[in-house]
Amino acid sequence: MKILLIGHRGCFGTQFKNIALKNRKITLFYPSSKQMNICNFNQVLSYIEKKKPDVIINAASIVGINQCEKEFSKAFEINSASVLNLAKICKKNKILLVQTSTHAVFDGKKKSHYLEKDFPLSNNIYSASKLVAEHFTESICPKFYIFRFPTMYGKRKNNLPGFVDKVISKLKKNQKLFIAKDKIDSPSYAKDVANEVLDIILKKKKFGTYHVSNSGIVNYYDFVCQIKKLLGSKSIISPVKDSFFKSDAEKPLRNAIKSLKLNQMRHWKLALKDYIASL
Repeated sequence: MKILLIGHRGCFGTQFKNIALKNRKITLFYPSSKQMNICNFNQVLSYIEKKKPDVIINAASIVGINQCEKEFSKAFEINSASVLNLAKICKKNKILLVQTSTHAVFDGKKKSHYLEKDFPLSNNIYSASKLVAEHFTESICPKFYIFRFPTMYGKRKNNLPGFVDKVISKLKKNQKLFIAKDKIDSPSYAKDVANEVLDIILKKKKFGTYHVSNSGIVNYYDFVCQIKKLLGSKSIISPVKDSFFKSDAEKPLRNAIKSLKLNQMRHWKLALKDYIASL
C-alpha cells in the first residue's frame, strides 16, 4: 500500500510517520511543503500523479482559535480550499482520502461525550474551516475517512508546542500555572491515535466519520495535576475559569469525544503515564 502523508511534522503526522515507516506493507511518501505546497493545485496534482498513492492522509492544518481569527483567509485556504482540491483529485483517481478533523467542530454545550451521530456546530473560524473541509470530503470523495481528534500530545517534528508541551515545560521549572477547571476534554496520546488510524485504514473499515481518542473524560485542571504528579513537580496550580484566558472568538468548553463505531482505546491516564515516561 502506498500512502501519501501531508503534514508529517505536526503532532499526529510525526507519530503516524514513525509508525508507518516501520510497517513493511507500506510505502510512505511525506513531502515537505516546498516539495508539495498544499495550496498549489498544479503542484499537488503533479506530485500525486507521479507517486500514484492508494491513500492520501491530509494532516496539514492551521490550528488555534486566535491565529485563525487573525488570519482567516489563510485558515480557509489551508484548512478548507486545499481539501476541496484534494477531494476532486482523489475522486478522479479513485484514491482513498483521509481527512483529519477536530472535536472543535462541536459548540461545546453538551454535558457528555460528543459522538459521531451528534450534529456539529462551529462557533469560530478554526472550527468552521475544519467543518467545511469535512463537507468537501464526504460530499465529493466516494472513498473517505474523516477522523475527529481531541486535544493531542506527543513528540513532534515542528516547533509549534501544544498545550501539553507548554504545561510540561513550566512544570519542569516548577512555575505557577493557572489552568481552567471548567474546560472538559478527552486528551489523547498522538501515538495511540496514529496506531488506531493506521489500523482502520489497513483493515479497510467502513468509510465514514470516526472519533478517535483515548477513553475517559477530564477537565484541564485535573489533567494538569496528573501531569504534575507524574513529573514530581513542585509547581502551584491554580484553578480558574476558561474565560480567564483571552480569546478572539467564542471557545467551546466541553469537547470530549467518544466513538460509537470503534472499540474504546486505553484510558487517558495510562496513555499519559506512558508519554511522560518516554520523556
